[in-house]
Amino acid sequence: MTVSVVSVSRHLYVKKNGLLKYQEKPLDVNLSTVKKSRREHLVYYALRDALTGTFFLEITTSRAMIPLAEFLYRAWEQDPGKYIWGLPDSLSLPKGLAVKGLLDGLDALNVEAVLPSSGFAAGVRAISVVEDNLLFFMGRTVDHRLHALNLSWKKDLYRYVLGLRRDETDNKYEQWQAAWSGQGTSAVPDRESFLSGFHEEDEPIAGVLWVKKEQQGRREAAVWEKENWPPFDEKLYNRAEQMLAGTDDLFNRDLLIDRAWEVLGISPYCLDAFNMLAGESRILDEKIYFYQQAIRAGRMILDEPCIQGEPGHLWSNIDTRPYMRALKGHADCLREAGRKERAIEAYEELLRLDPADHQGARYDLSACLLEEGRDEAMRLLMARYGDENSCFISYDKALWAFRVTGGANERSNQVLAEALGNNEHVPAFLLRERPIPFRLPDDFGIGDENEAAIYASNSLQAWEQTPGALEWLLGMRPE
Repeated sequence: MTVSVVSVSRHLYVKKNGLLKYQEKPLDVNLSTVKKSRREHLVYYALRDALTGTFFLEITTSRAMIPLAEFLYRAWEQDPGKYIWGLPDSLSLPKGLAVKGLLDGLDALNVEAVLPSSGFAAGVRAISVVEDNLLFFMGRTVDHRLHALNLSWKKDLYRYVLGLRRDETDNKYEQWQAAWSGQGTSAVPDRESFLSGFHEEDEPIAGVLWVKKEQQGRREAAVWEKENWPPFDEKLYNRAEQMLAGTDDLFNRDLLIDRAWEVLGISPYCLDAFNMLAGESRILDEKIYFYQQAIRAGRMILDEPCIQGEPGHLWSNIDTRPYMRALKGHADCLREAGRKERAIEAYEELLRLDPADHQGARYDLSACLLEEGRDEAMRLLMARYGDENSCFISYDKALWAFRVTGGANERSNQVLAEALGNNEHVPAFLLRERPIPFRLPDDFGIGDENEAAIYASNSLQAWEQTPGALEWLLGMRPE
């Protein structure tokens, strides 16, 4: 038996800017009253197999509801990307949805409608799990528009709830396939034939069975997601910048996110609003996306010679710093995502624009070049910055010398001795005698343990993948 439920969220609604908002106090709304509410509420549609727990989910809002017959067609239509399909022998429905127009349609499909006497527990539990996971995901993301959550969150939801992870033994989808594939289900007719048996009643429940076209509204995409951005308006830009300047006193993550979205609604050219969203996100793909939007905005408002011409000193111009911050954040995310070649190109671009390297891109570039075995590029980088006595350059320089001079020898030993003199705490972290902190220090002093931990976090991979390097380090470390 499958169970179908349509439920209005008691805690989530949609604000005027399109972002979902959580309200701790339960909202006094249900399917019978949702159309009368002034707010746009979140609405869940779920179809769940009562035996195994596998399910199909659609999420929309009270102003863009899905006709229930259409939802059932989507749920039962066979699709390789879904985890349940096919006409079942029976469908359990809450009494509130069991109107004649729906029952007639199910009867035409030879699907028995079952009206539970109490509770409707299976469906309610499914919605509760969905909302709990949605709230958790919202705590990690910054794009809380419904279409963005549908795109990025549903895959993770199915993967987690249905046990689809590699190390998971309780795979609900595989259990459903074994129990029901070819048993208790039948093929779904074409869409027109499927929907022909359903009909509108005089008083459909909250418009759930049939939804008028004007009720199926879709929110416009943000201006910065369109191919053609609006012309740059300096007045709006200055207004947006002033609003963003007031975020220094905001320590609440939700307030920061709301302010950034409000600013972008005024001017999409406010780069630091994108940078703020990227910085608050805990999802790597989302971080990359917002940094890319900031870079796009920067390239549209900065003078072409400023960023494409001869090497310059962009950091000295305060107006270009949001663009530089976006480039650095984007490069770091590319590296974290394993897209090393792209990251190297991005770090090299940062050094071209700001040879003095106020953001420390040379340290990340150095580690990337060592990880990728780019010894010639490393030689050019050391020619520019190799005389620096910092822990970050001196240890990377020592590792590079070990690699290009054939291992431990007078030259490489000398370079490593200089590095050890700059910070004696590094070997303990590289040799894993001390764990690298999960949360790296916010600041450090020259030669202290914080500096060593930050360096090891940045360059450990390069040391570990260089044969013999850690044994060499262990032998050279002073007693």
